[in-house]
Amino acid sequence: MKRRFSTVLRQLRRSAVVKIAGSASPQRQAVASLVLLVLTEVALLALTFCTNFLSAFIHNTLEVFHDFRLRSLDNAQAIVSLERSMGIFVEQALQSWHEKHVGGWSFWNTYYAGVHPVVTVVFLVFILLRMFAWKLTRVNWKRLNEGVSPPSAAPAAAAASTADYAPLSSSESLYYAPENTTAAVTRGAFHDMTPAQQYRFLRSVWVLGAWVAFFGFLFGPTMPPRLLPVCDFFNSEGANVGACLNTEYTFVDSIGAHGSLLWDWNDESVKTLNNPYAAFPSQHTIFAAWCALTWIHLVGPAASHLSVRSARYWLRGLFRWSIVLYPMVTIYCIVITANHFIADALGGLIALAFSYAVVYFYYSYRSRHVVHSKEMPSTLLPY
Repeated sequence: MKRRFSTVLRQLRRSAVVKIAGSASPQRQAVASLVLLVLTEVALLALTFCTNFLSAFIHNTLEVFHDFRLRSLDNAQAIVSLERSMGIFVEQALQSWHEKHVGGWSFWNTYYAGVHPVVTVVFLVFILLRMFAWKLTRVNWKRLNEGVSPPSAAPAAAAASTADYAPLSSSESLYYAPENTTAAVTRGAFHDMTPAQQYRFLRSVWVLGAWVAFFGFLFGPTMPPRLLPVCDFFNSEGANVGACLNTEYTFVDSIGAHGSLLWDWNDESVKTLNNPYAAFPSQHTIFAAWCALTWIHLVGPAASHLSVRSARYWLRGLFRWSIVLYPMVTIYCIVITANHFIADALGGLIALAFSYAVVYFYYSYRSRHVVHSKEMPSTLLPY
């Protein structure tokens, strides 16, 4: 059934390309297919980026805000109780320590508000463009110009090009890759994948992690620490968003108190679009950890010929693993600004680990059950 679904999906994509570019122009079909690939990927990534806003829309449409607020408060208090039982409820003390000894709230608030989306977008655009560039190199543009017949000008040249002009089956298009460069289905090692497969692997981990968080926002709304003692913060409908537990909690809403260079909670667009209870699991943590994971995978381990005693070996290791500081700083930021509990960050790491495991085992299953040969024209180009 999976094979039939893949075949149907591939045929639908090919039909869309032919309708857009026409059946008489292979060149236009190649360009249209590549453009369609990028547009569909951008649409998927953009929709995934809007999961917070989508969860807010669903809650505002289907649920009375008062009930939504009470559920989120119950979940937040459950997290506080769990953290206290585990001895890790240190968020208030950590924020107070930061206030006394570090400060710099404008930086940390702006980091929370802006670095999270910007860095993630940079990583996504990079792996998308990397995949697109590789796809361009897989199109035999000369063949598209000359058609499916082998060149006949010089017998020697024709013999040398026989592999490049092997007959295509009815399920294949004029998109073509020579046999010695055909993309192979991954067998589990990331560095053995093509850039297109690496993109799909990393993108799938990110997308799945973000949608796991989305379902957490839907079914387990959680009030962030900053709203527990607040009594005077209202949403766009005039309803109180905070819990008014100012005798039990001393959290300070750092963005509300000190502001950021980008936006404020009182901005009308933020009040309208943002889900104030989208705290568990932390998408900031998921996205930051995913960026680190992507960097580690793309940089790869040191070459086998390098000695452990060589400076290049350790410099490469430092270059590869220093990215781990990014999610660590992000977790510190979301805690000291009182936007997340430590449990929210742990939930984000678990959500990403779950997403990675699902995608990894899917690819492992695929490598064992899919024959990578002429039965797999979708590995050639672009679909």
